[in-house]
Parts: sequence; C-alpha cells; structure tokens
Amino acid sequence: MEHKEPATDSGASRKKRTVTSFVLLFIFSATYFIAAIINSAEFKHIAGIMVFGLPLAFHLGVLVFVVGLVVTHLHLAQSSGNKGGK
Repeated sequence: MEHKEPATDSGASRKKRTVTSFVLLFIFSATYFIAAIINSAEFKHIAGIMVFGLPLAFHLGVLVFVVGLVVTHLHLAQSSGNKGGK
C-alpha cells in the first residue's frame, strides 16, 4: 500500500475560500441586522404589517433561521469540498 501525502492548499485556493467565507458572513449578518432593526420599537409599525396572516416580524425571524442554515451548509460544503486536493 502506498501512503499519499495530504494535498496542501495553494495560496489562491485559501484566498478564494476566505473571500467566500466573508461574503457568506456578510449575507447572514445583513439579514440578521435588517430583521433586528425592523423588529425594534421604532419600526414596530413595519414589523406589524400582516403578510399571509402573520406579522412581517415573524417572517423575518424565519428568514434569518433559513439563511443561517443555507449559509452554514454552503460554508461546510465549500470547506469539505476543498480538502483532499479537489
């Protein structure tokens, strides 16, 4: 049996992963803070707008949860996809 050395990341690959990670962080952060601002006391009239029978604040909370799951999935897929020299 032959032992293979693990492939190391090139500088370009590492830079691409870092940029992508920060873009995903920005997407989640923007979604979170927009939802938090709309749910603040100053914007309660906007948060109370009914959408499909539920307040907009509820939909924004669910959106933050979904965006968090999607961003986490994309980040984990990206980081595990780059291991092993791919």
